[in-house]
Amino acid sequence: MSQLKNALKARFRGSSHDKKSDNQENKDQYHTKVRKRSHSAGSNKDRSPRKSVLSEHQTDEEAFELVSSYCKDNDEPSFSSSVCLTPEMHTPPGIDEMPFRDDDEKIVYEEQMSRLQEQLVNVMIENQSYSKELQEYRSTVCLDRLKQELEYERKRNRSLEHKLATIEKKRDRKVQRSKSDASRRAPSPEAETGIEPSEIDGSNWDKIAEPSMKKHGLWDRFWERLLDFIYGTIDDFTEVPLPKKIEDREGDPLTAKKLKENLKRFGAGAKPYFNTAKGLYNLMTWKSPAYTMVIFMMYMYSVWKGFLLSLILFLITFKLFINFLRYHRLNIEFNFLDPGEEEEADPESKDMGVSDKFNLVLHVARKVQNTLGDIADNLEKIKSLLTWRYPPATKQIFLAACLGFIASCVFPTPYLFYIAGLYAGIKLFIVNFFYNKYPRLKLKYDSTYQMWLALPTDSQYVKRHAESEIDKYILVNCSEEANEEPPFPVPDQLSSDDKSFCELFSLPHSECPITGWQTGRRCTLINRDKSLTSAFKNGKIYLTQSFLCFERNKNPSRKNIVIPLSDISKLEKAKPYSLLPGRGMAIEITLAGSEKSFVFGGILNRDEVFQSIVDVGIQKRLSWATGVPQVSPSPRLQHGGGYTNKSNTGTIQNFSFAGDYEDSD
Repeated sequence: MSQLKNALKARFRGSSHDKKSDNQENKDQYHTKVRKRSHSAGSNKDRSPRKSVLSEHQTDEEAFELVSSYCKDNDEPSFSSSVCLTPEMHTPPGIDEMPFRDDDEKIVYEEQMSRLQEQLVNVMIENQSYSKELQEYRSTVCLDRLKQELEYERKRNRSLEHKLATIEKKRDRKVQRSKSDASRRAPSPEAETGIEPSEIDGSNWDKIAEPSMKKHGLWDRFWERLLDFIYGTIDDFTEVPLPKKIEDREGDPLTAKKLKENLKRFGAGAKPYFNTAKGLYNLMTWKSPAYTMVIFMMYMYSVWKGFLLSLILFLITFKLFINFLRYHRLNIEFNFLDPGEEEEADPESKDMGVSDKFNLVLHVARKVQNTLGDIADNLEKIKSLLTWRYPPATKQIFLAACLGFIASCVFPTPYLFYIAGLYAGIKLFIVNFFYNKYPRLKLKYDSTYQMWLALPTDSQYVKRHAESEIDKYILVNCSEEANEEPPFPVPDQLSSDDKSFCELFSLPHSECPITGWQTGRRCTLINRDKSLTSAFKNGKIYLTQSFLCFERNKNPSRKNIVIPLSDISKLEKAKPYSLLPGRGMAIEITLAGSEKSFVFGGILNRDEVFQSIVDVGIQKRLSWATGVPQVSPSPRLQHGGGYTNKSNTGTIQNFSFAGDYEDSD
């Protein structure tokens, strides 16, 4: 802006007095124009006020000449016609000779003229700045467009170079093959044309080029195609990096509309498969006796004659042909398997409220949860069948596989398929019909169904395994006063707390807490090998007829501990830290066959708790309570040889036996 001001000053500097040689006619015209301009300036003063830019830089010795035309070549303002401005009074030409009523009118006229001149200067300066901004914007837009075009041309150039390189490779191979073939088979140009090399000129080139335009024979075309195939196959095995696809792992957000749409799509896509399965079930259950009898006779006859595979392939081909006719808009309704009457779909509600959408999501989530649970149970049953978790069922499969292997080595394969086909037909069409119609007959004689029901899932297997391990440590009441004591409570007499306790530790109902221990005794498991900040584990201790259980977590966890009374070698009162006052509020339990011990501190009425445990040990005639050596050792010592073998109890997740417990936190 300062450079523009200096240019204006240098360009329009003039004398402080104008010539007074204008005639009276020019004065009258000028006076009329000035009055019109002053009137328009006065009316537009408040509408578009402009700030004076050059008024601060004017001096008493400067005069400016303003121009309002533009050059056509370079779109820059040029200054040709001028209006003189004196720094003292800013007086226009002939103002002294113009008639005024008084001096005030002259002063007002001069002020209006000065304002007009200042506005004219501001307009010219703004016009100059706007023209420069327009030029910069045009240059910027052109530059961005050129960059985009350049990037496009670069990509196009790369792709063309790649294509050109591929074409050149193929052409070089063809040229090499043609040269080698020509060198072996083609005669020389001299022999074909009869022209010596010295006699070749412009008129003889056509004669020399004619032999190369001859068509190749059948063998040449075959050889060329064979080589093209070989080279193309070699090119296919070249390592070319594939473009990486950016995948959205999260996918679309969860919405009721999208969920409903996907459910419709899934239902429409799975409908043919569900109808096929339903048709097979209706066929096997003799929903239509005549149709089922026809299918059964056809099946048995095809198995008897040995063309069952041909029959299946014919049915598949015929079904595809029917679908082809339907594709060409021929309305043909034909199904091998009749699914029966379809259920009417619920009418769709276009406007669903928030509660309806929420209920829809809950319904779908519940359905998916139950379906996935059933699928998981079946998969776990198959796993149990193959991993000997249920030996009777796996033994039958093993024996059947052995007999099948021996039969396949002795008898021909068609004979085995013949027997298997007859057995499958009788089993599916005859035996299963009676089993489905008479459920009691199925429960009594269907060994396959019974075996499938007996197969355990993972949770059932863990529970059975824990119960089998627990049963090894259950003690028999051997006291002399056993007949006087009340019997163990039966399941119907157990409280809800006792049932939850037995489920938590996988104990039988006979091993519920004894009288006075139903709510447990609060205590703290103390690990003296750790620091004070991590040595204390709070919980409850329970006493049953055969176990001492420490509940640290209300849910099944390896942090809960089960101490069999038969595994205890020593029980004594203890004081875990000598700095504590008094005799201590803890008991220490040492396990047989191991140096591991458990210290339970912070027990209220420690002596009463200690005596209760000792009384149960005396009742069961345990050596650590009676002082008499035990005749039969602990089951753990009989089978595991101490507490080093954890193979039998490693799969138990509900709790930890005392010998397997590890304080990892």
